[in-house]
Order: sequence, then structure tokens, then C-alpha cells
Amino acid sequence: MFRFLHIADVHLGKYQHQSEERYGDYFAALQSVVDHAVREKVDALLIAGDLFDEQEPSAETIRRAAQTLRPLREACIPVYAIEGNHDRRKRTEPACALDILAGEGYLNLLRPVLEDQKLTLLPFNAEGGGALIEAAEGVVIAGLGFLAHNSEEYHRQAAEQLPTDAFVILLSHTMVTPDAQTLEYGCIAYEDLAPLRERVGYLALGHRHTRVGLEGEMDGWVFNPGSLEYVNSLDYRLPADLRGFYDVALLDASEWSAHEPGEINFAPTGTAYHIERVTSSYSHLVVSHIPTDKRPALTLRTDITGCAHPDTVVEAVRAAAAEAIGEDLRVRRPIVIVRFQGAPALSRSRLPRAAVTQMLQEEYGALHVEVMDRDLLGTTDAAALLVDDGDLEQVSDRARAIAADLLRAQAIAVGREADLSAVLIDMKTQLHGSSKSPSKEVLQAMRQQLLPFVEYADDAETATPGPESDAGDAETATPGGNSAPDDAETATPGDEGKGDVE
Repeated sequence: MFRFLHIADVHLGKYQHQSEERYGDYFAALQSVVDHAVREKVDALLIAGDLFDEQEPSAETIRRAAQTLRPLREACIPVYAIEGNHDRRKRTEPACALDILAGEGYLNLLRPVLEDQKLTLLPFNAEGGGALIEAAEGVVIAGLGFLAHNSEEYHRQAAEQLPTDAFVILLSHTMVTPDAQTLEYGCIAYEDLAPLRERVGYLALGHRHTRVGLEGEMDGWVFNPGSLEYVNSLDYRLPADLRGFYDVALLDASEWSAHEPGEINFAPTGTAYHIERVTSSYSHLVVSHIPTDKRPALTLRTDITGCAHPDTVVEAVRAAAAEAIGEDLRVRRPIVIVRFQGAPALSRSRLPRAAVTQMLQEEYGALHVEVMDRDLLGTTDAAALLVDDGDLEQVSDRARAIAADLLRAQAIAVGREADLSAVLIDMKTQLHGSSKSPSKEVLQAMRQQLLPFVEYADDAETATPGPESDAGDAETATPGGNSAPDDAETATPGDEGKGDVE
């Protein structure tokens, strides 16, 4: 039996949310893997890229990385690593931070030779490096790193150089997509991996932050464990157990026959795959995915329908937090995502983001809070958008109605949507058909028309802006005050294939 752990996308050195505590979380995640490896006495640890978060990590990050990996060196458990897109060496540099760890015996850095668009896999030795190493009798590990452009051709060239008489574990930092139509930078289509299938028994991938392969979706030979921790805000959208590491064992026929499926002592929850494609003494591959114990991240979907004052919004969030965040989560200082829902009776500009954040941090121990309002978007009645041939004389009225519906959906000028829509349509009419820019006087008049609809902070909400108000304030303010898009809101909910790489 040959047993190894497969990890990727550790991102040591990342200061997510500018937090010192989050900086430490990434080392804690790696430490849990090291502890597992030593406790279970595995034969090797494989790192499929992005051990570090950047090409030039700080001295402290390198020091802590070595400290975390030291128990593996002391237990004589070899570590095989490749470069990812985050921690690969610069073109102008002969080495990177991974070379420093390799020089001190913490890992074996597998790196192919790339010259004139030709990839060469040289045998590995401690002094000169290389890309191919025999990890055990009948087991060869090869490393490609992050190939970026021309990835399909490089993988094809690698396939021609891999041995045919051993079980080959190939490390590559790339994300596999269903077809070539969805390719992005650093990705490869599944069909382009075909040259590897007859020679590779286990394709160990990185780059994608959610696991792949456990359900057999890649035919039982392509695997990605996901990141050890949440790496970016998009990661919070998906279940925590999609990130972790793989515990993998290769069994020969006699070892497999000694165990009943589902009763394998080292991986009782593992998924077994029968090996048919690769010429070796191994007959079965048993793969277990082990989620890492991450800092909790939860989403509070808070309905603020009818809330007319910022204080009532805060109270709605407090009620949702009281139900979802128990003492066990408070002590672990969770990451909290607040997603407003429903139809509030106040505009977006008055949503109390800072007050919500402060409340969750002080009362519920939240380490980081993100407040999102895109779920507040309403829908315009489709019937209001239709104009039939016999009703063209009502176009102006319909335009005002549509504008009012859109304002209402955005919670702009609450209660005065019809008035503001009329002003906007009239302004559009004034500007229509003119090839000249409007005069200063016309623009000033338009500003005055919009001024009554501009909403101010609470301390001025009872005041009605008059003619003495600074015209510049009205010019720069936007009715409704829509917030800038948040990165975590640009992905399609539930989409595990996009937005989860970094």
C-alpha cells in the first residue's frame, strides 16, 4: 500500500480582510494536515500549487511555513510540491520561496524544463531538481506546476514522457472545465486531458478552490481537494466541506481482497475506484476527502420588508443573529455575511451598514462583516413594459409608470416614486433632440428639480433642502445612493466552477 495526502491552495501569508487573525488561520489549516499526516504515518504529502499567497512572501511567512512543515521532516515523511500561479518564480528570478524550503529539506520541488515551447520532464535529484521522482516501488510522482498559456500542448508533451510501467501521480496547477467553450486563464478542457489517461493513475490538481473528483465526475482519476481555507469572499457562498484535503491509498489485489468495500480501516468514508487504465501492481484507489476545520463563515439572510428607519434594520439583523449565532460560534469569532432581502421603506443610501457591522462585532464577536443589498432588487411588472399598437398615445404615461416601478424596486424616493419619475421623464423630454450640450442654466434648473428627492443622513433627514443648499452637493449625490458592487455578489449563486479560483 502507498498512502499519501493531496492538498492545494494553502495561500500562506494571506492577510484576508487585513486581519492578523486571518493570517494565522491559513497556517492553522496547514498544521491540521501535518498533524493528520504524522498521526496516520502516511507515505507522502503532495502540494499541488499555491502553498504561498504571493511570489515574494515575507520572511515571517517563510519562517512560519518551515515551522509548520518541520514535523514532517522529523517524521521522514517526504513532501512533493509544485508552483502555483501565486507562488511561482518570476521570469527574472532563478528561484522562489519554494526553493528556499526545498534547500532546507522541507520539501521536494518538482519543476519541468520549459524552453522554446517544449516541456521536458527530467529525473529529480536533490542538487539539480527535476520533475520525475520514484516515491516508492511502482509509484512515480511527476510535477508540472502552473503552465498558464499553451497548457493543452504542454500536458500532451508531458504524457509522452511519463513511464508506462508504474502508477503515475501527476501534479498540475490547473482547473479542468467540461469543454473548451468555458476555458479561462489557467484552465484546461477535460477532453484535452485524454493523452494522459493511459499513463496517469491520479491527476492531482490545484487552482480550483472547491473539491473535484470525489463523486466520480472525472471518471475516478482526476482530483482537486479545494483550498484548505476560505481564500476570497466568493468562497463564503459555498459549503465549508467542499474545501479540505484528500487522504489517498493505493492497494494491490491482495490488500484489496483483505477488506470489504466500505470497511477499509484507514478511510472508512472513502470512495474506491478500480484501476484499469494504468499498468502497475496496484488494483484499487481509495480516496477520502477530509474537510479542514475552518473559521466559521455564515450568511444572515435578513428580511427588512417595511423597515422605514435604520434602527429597525439593525434590530432585524440582531434578531437574525440571535437565532443563528450561538455561543459556540461567538467564541470562534465568525465571518458574517449579511444579505438584506425584501422591500424596505427606506432607500439604500440609508441602510446602516456601519451600525450593523459594529453591532455584530461587539455583540456576536464577528471577526469580519460584509453587508450586501442586491437581494433587495425588486421586479417590474412585465405588463407595464408592454405597449400594444392601439395604445401608442399612452406611451408617455406608461414611461412614467415604468420609471416609478423601477424606482420602487430600487427603494429610491420611497413614497414619492411617481413624482420623481415624472421629473425624470420631463427632463429626458427637455434634452431629447438637441445636438448641443445643455446650458449651465438648464443644468442648474434640473439640479433644483432633483434636489427635493436627495436623501441625507439621519441627522438631517427632517430638514428639507432649500434653495440655499450647495448646488454641488446635489450634483454629486445620487438618489438612492446605490452601493458599489461587492466581489462576492458578482458570481452566480451555486456555481462551483467559476469564481472560486484565485
